[in-house]
Amino acid sequence: MTEIYEHALLRAPMDIACPRCQGRAVFTTRHNKALPVTVRKADGTVSPNNQDGQVRCTACHHVAAHTLDWPGQAWFRIEYKGQVLWAKDAEMMAEIRRFIAAGADRNAIGKASVWWRYLLRIPSHFLGAQARTAVLRKIDKLLA
Repeated sequence: MTEIYEHALLRAPMDIACPRCQGRAVFTTRHNKALPVTVRKADGTVSPNNQDGQVRCTACHHVAAHTLDWPGQAWFRIEYKGQVLWAKDAEMMAEIRRFIAAGADRNAIGKASVWWRYLLRIPSHFLGAQARTAVLRKIDKLLA
């Protein structure tokens, strides 16, 4: 699920894994502008759009300048059959969960969401009826 994030639409702060302890940390940019973030393509290559900012860890209290590797450092991410689904924060992941759970009613739910542009681009790999239970279980565990 990388292609949808090639657009500079994500705004900081973003929840990431702390580079020191791997606990939950918050990344902010210098000017709080939307991020043209680093994109990890399906073939494993990384686009050279690293963004500098600051990381502040809630676990080890590490505070430092940081270059974001997105979505490699995303805190809210799940893997299902080799593909990664991620969100910038708990609110976005909760909307993704609601969208996936909606089944046939996805359009009605999605259009009312501030995350509509992103929800439309979730790969069908995560949306199919056979994937729904496992994906929702993983999201619930992550949000707990």
